[in-house]
Amino acid sequence: MMKKWGLLLLLSIFLSACSKMNGEYEMSEKIHSIEQIVNEPNWEQIQSLGDELKQLHKQNEWKIQLLGDEDEYESLQESINNLLVAIEEKDLTETKLELSTIKTYLDDIYSL
Repeated sequence: MMKKWGLLLLLSIFLSACSKMNGEYEMSEKIHSIEQIVNEPNWEQIQSLGDELKQLHKQNEWKIQLLGDEDEYESLQESINNLLVAIEEKDLTETKLELSTIKTYLDDIYSL
């Protein structure tokens, strides 16, 4: 039992130290790209970036689950889905709000 926890702790430390490997860098860059475009809305491009963000999340989901607690990673997924709906509705205020919420969840998850 102790070996299992030790291995999980070591894996968590390794993943948190390697932001390119755990998805933090890519997700942060994607959010930054969306924030830049939101200021001069190009909704087709924002939609594409939002879909890419969702795909990045899906690819890194198991890593996020190791690093964050259940509430954080479930809330992150919910916020990404809310972001996609806001983009689809072309709701600028809600899009900005969800981007901010996603950034907060990512900061919480990737901080050790």
